[in-house]
Amino acid sequence: MIQSIHASTAHSVRLICETLGLPRSSYHHAAQPCARQLSDAELRPRIEAIFRQHQRRYGYRRIYHLLRQEGVTLSPDRVRRLMREAGLVALQPKTYVPQTSDGRADKPSDNLLQGRPLPTKPNEVWAGDICWLPPHGSHPFGVAFG
Repeated sequence: MIQSIHASTAHSVRLICETLGLPRSSYHHAAQPCARQLSDAELRPRIEAIFRQHQRRYGYRRIYHLLRQEGVTLSPDRVRRLMREAGLVALQPKTYVPQTSDGRADKPSDNLLQGRPLPTKPNEVWAGDICWLPPHGSHPFGVAFG
């Protein structure tokens, strides 16, 4: 801020600092980036690259673990802060609401066992009620349909 005022008005840094009530030393000290700022500047592109490489699906926890595997020393909070500053927000999976009806509840399937005699031995008749099948590739037991 002081630098922009100095550039636009050509007033001395001393006068600007006096007007703002700041010591001149804080201006000169703030002009030098600290070690954390330099380290953040190195980390930001790496975090953004990981975020884009994984199609915006990795949040700060996963990115943190990947960086730790690469040998980078940092905390999850730092990754979260850098992602927030860069405007990186991971996509959240959509909640899936199972459809238990095909919209034809007025015309249920015929009961193929009605009128038949009761089974006399095991595996003679099988019956079940399938209300919902998971979408392709997401069966809880790893069974692939389709």
